[in-house]
Amino acid sequence: MRPCVRPALRVSVTVVACLAATSALAMAQVNGDGWVSIQVWKSRRQLDLREGDAVVRTFPVALGLDPHFAKRVQGDNRTPEGRYYVSEKKPASRFRRFLGLSYPNIEDADRGYIDRLIDASQWVSIFLANVRGDPPPWYTILGGRVGIHGHGGREFGGFDWTEGCIALSDDDIDYVYDRVSVGTPVIISQ
Repeated sequence: MRPCVRPALRVSVTVVACLAATSALAMAQVNGDGWVSIQVWKSRRQLDLREGDAVVRTFPVALGLDPHFAKRVQGDNRTPEGRYYVSEKKPASRFRRFLGLSYPNIEDADRGYIDRLIDASQWVSIFLANVRGDPPPWYTILGGRVGIHGHGGREFGGFDWTEGCIALSDDDIDYVYDRVSVGTPVIISQ
């Protein structure tokens, strides 16, 4: 049985989490009238590029092979659900361009720790990476290297095929890639 987290530690963790959210927003790119953000709707297979409250453009997406559930562990072929941020930008990848996401986030780490999938040191590594706005460690059982990318020259067939990422057409990833920065908020919903 794991001991409960002491109330003082919970308060400290909450304060640091609030600071992390503020720092991630501070890194996000501002265009025109508002913050740039990304909203992904898994059930609609849709990515909305937003500026403030306005949807600038909508794109069709492909998801992980098991799109109906949130990602839990490495190799489950599920696309995560929750609040993330763009943690890295790679201008060239085997799928054209790659926007790395901050999966696993603090909530994923909490769940993984409670379910005994990760240990305390892995939880701390994920937590601190999210607080700093860095890419989280991608070597745990929770998995990682989840992002938004293109098709890498493949046909955009309208079916789910990734290992948990969000795939756009190559032209669409070029458009999105040029309009977001590291720190851009990404919300993935069912």
